[in-house]
Amino acid sequence: MFAELEPLLAGAGLTLVELSSKRRGAGATVRITVYSPAGTGTKECSVAHRLAYPRLKLLLGTEDVALEVASPGIDRALRSPREWSVFAGKAVRFQLEEGGEWACGRIVRVEGGRAFLADAEGERAIDIGAVAKARLDSTQEGD
Repeated sequence: MFAELEPLLAGAGLTLVELSSKRRGAGATVRITVYSPAGTGTKECSVAHRLAYPRLKLLLGTEDVALEVASPGIDRALRSPREWSVFAGKAVRFQLEEGGEWACGRIVRVEGGRAFLADAEGERAIDIGAVAKARLDSTQEGD
């Protein structure tokens, strides 16, 4: 389903961040999280719903589809390496597996399993696989 919906939503300027589905009787419940760098509000969620709903009915072969659409939220936990790329340009807080303090930075780019982060001291690279916890950090956004 992800591969079917991702390009559909991209055509509207939305990135599909996450998708989960659960069968319930003859129907299904589908939850999607969408993101737009320009901001993800009710308008973007509504657009995503209007685009995704008919496609999901076809894919699932049922009229009984409950679709929930959400924005990622301002302090979303980054759950996969792919999400580091999705949120390039955003501020993050992270903790490396080796423990220690939480660190902060802005995602500049992601290449080869490494995130390049900018902070007051310059740019540094971290291995995404070495990150124990990470989340978007709205306190660094300045708005």
